Amino acid sequence: MNLIDAHCHLANLAQTHDLSPLISEANSHGIKGFISSILMLSEIDWHKNNPDRGILIQAGVHPSFDECDLAVEDISSLVQTNTLDLVGEIGIDRSNPDLEGQQILLTEQCRLAADAELPVSLHIVGHQANAYSLLKQFPLRYMVHGYAGSVEGFELLARLDTCFTICSRILKDDKRELLEAIIDDGRYLFETDITQYYVKPNEANPLLRLIELFQRVKQISGKTESELINTQNETLLHLLGRFPW
Repeated sequence: MNLIDAHCHLANLAQTHDLSPLISEANSHGIKGFISSILMLSEIDWHKNNPDRGILIQAGVHPSFDECDLAVEDISSLVQTNTLDLVGEIGIDRSNPDLEGQQILLTEQCRLAADAELPVSLHIVGHQANAYSLLKQFPLRYMVHGYAGSVEGFELLARLDTCFTICSRILKDDKRELLEAIIDDGRYLFETDITQYYVKPNEANPLLRLIELFQRVKQISGKTESELINTQNETLLHLLGRFPW
């Protein structure tokens, strides 16, 4: 097996856990790579000080995470130094009442990604029509992370050159139609979205949640392991323009 965690927060998790043995154990269980998201200035140094060929890096000004202290200028600097593999997670979130401000931030960061020819990781919660109208203006490859909205919103965003991560939230019975739509669309990845805040008491290695997620998707979808992995790999190759793992 060659699983990739397409959205996680390793630098954040590293504040409370020694990641070296956890990553080694994850590798031994078939988790071969990670796309790790930077949301705070303090997390940049961890990635610079802990280079790992199996870890790709993304950073962005988050639309609703209060602790995100990054500015567009920081993202520009990271792009210029070739630190990033993707720009994100960026987007629009209905919990933030400043829709206009979010749209401005999203536009500025999409321009950075377009200039650098980088793919974009999106956080879209509500306002799917607004997001689609803005995003379709850019010739970018998108990954919509953790989408758990309506099927109609999914179908709209799926008109873009985009893929979707499958997260634990859409494995619930009330999201079965959405999961089936994403599987049928054939452009999907798998994610844990793990941070230090989501670790359960006495959970030895939260990175291994990806295995459980994958097995549940396999069970629900009726797809074989090879079918799911092949789709993951093809999706990553298109998103990134290469397959680093």
